[in-house]
Amino acid sequence: MNFVTKLRFIAAVWLGKTVFWLSRLMGKNGTTLPGALALKLSPQLIGYLARQLPKGTVIVTGTNGKTTTANMLAAIFAKTNLNLTFNQAGANLITGVATAFLNSSDWSGSIKTEMAVLEVDEATVSKVAPQVMPHTVIITNFFRDQLDRYGELDKTVWLVKETVLDNLPKAKLILNADDPLVAQIGVGRTNVVYYGVSANEYGTAQSNQAREARHCSFCGYTYVYDFYHYGQLGIYRCPKCGFKRPAPQVLAEEVGLHDLEGISFKVGATDFYLQHQGFYNVYNALAAIAAAENMGIDDQTIKTALQEFKPQAGRMEQFAVGTNRITLSLVKNPTGLNEVIRAMVQGNKQLDLLIAINDNAADGRDISWLWDVDFELLQGRIDHVICAGTRAEDMAVRLKYAGIATDKLAIIKDLNQALASLTERQHSEQGIYVLPTYTALFPLRDALSKLRSKAYAT
Repeated sequence: MNFVTKLRFIAAVWLGKTVFWLSRLMGKNGTTLPGALALKLSPQLIGYLARQLPKGTVIVTGTNGKTTTANMLAAIFAKTNLNLTFNQAGANLITGVATAFLNSSDWSGSIKTEMAVLEVDEATVSKVAPQVMPHTVIITNFFRDQLDRYGELDKTVWLVKETVLDNLPKAKLILNADDPLVAQIGVGRTNVVYYGVSANEYGTAQSNQAREARHCSFCGYTYVYDFYHYGQLGIYRCPKCGFKRPAPQVLAEEVGLHDLEGISFKVGATDFYLQHQGFYNVYNALAAIAAAENMGIDDQTIKTALQEFKPQAGRMEQFAVGTNRITLSLVKNPTGLNEVIRAMVQGNKQLDLLIAINDNAADGRDISWLWDVDFELLQGRIDHVICAGTRAEDMAVRLKYAGIATDKLAIIKDLNQALASLTERQHSEQGIYVLPTYTALFPLRDALSKLRSKAYAT
């Protein structure tokens, strides 16, 4: 680094840290702006800081599960007293990654942590990975998400694959064996750990769900599935070229979903328990287990960390408000929302819902994905649904066509008014869920947190 580059780097660190401090002073999170401004002064800032980490970097990417997987992995590392750089708030664009590094450095630009765990947006991997040169890359799954921003899914898969193959030949890949779009990235490489789930009572031998990978990535022939978990995740094979689901080195067996009480499963001889709902969280845990085991952490430490780990912001997060228990879960694409619905209808409870659909830039302007969601599964299970957000009317129309009676639907576009209406209802034994898109998530979460605090205070 020459003198001018060094000067710009130090100036960028000072600018970023000052902006972060001012943001916090004004009550803002400051998760992206400090990094955005610092990168304008020093575009290679992330690389300069990442190269100082004595134990390198782990990247987590994919469509669904990035935040939960990264947080689970960070919780495991915390048990070993490892000091991390971590974008815990889920700011996974290059600006959020830069802010996370700035927060881990001192004013001279010296890093204060040992390793980084970075959740990275799929479209941002090509910008972040060549700078930080991760020793481990976790890829969770690929599904259609925000088509107006990402374009077709093939483009996203290609972008991640090319970044990994062209820039990270030595990185250890932690790949979801059950997703053919992910598994095919490991073909021909020896430094791969696959994770997956065995056939179980929660999947099916046949599936009518929308799925992304109907045709083989190598020859274009139609896959044959012996078992479906959800979407295109399952046990598959190509009868033409022979590509098939790789044998997972980290395999979940004896999976048990226990309504609101959590998830259990076994990996090898170790029993695991999660304080989560939703079958998909088994995959998030497996990714974290595979990465942690690969880095030499013992199973007992991993088991304890995962058992104590609580759902993060808006990921099947629980709020006790009065006598009600309300579950908050971010929804952002068809497969993710389908799995939330599957978790909701698993029990025998009637459901009271608040669904908040926004179409701001961070949510994705195109909301046609709502028509690919299996809302029909809610028939006969709904007591009441409040549709909120900028596209509340569109959500109500979709539910009407899904067979939900109109007298069970209400449109209250304002988020605070919608939440007040939900919490004023007498729910008794119903399952109560708040399902927002991204820009509605944190306003609703803040409001629920205040209601919970108020309930505890009284």
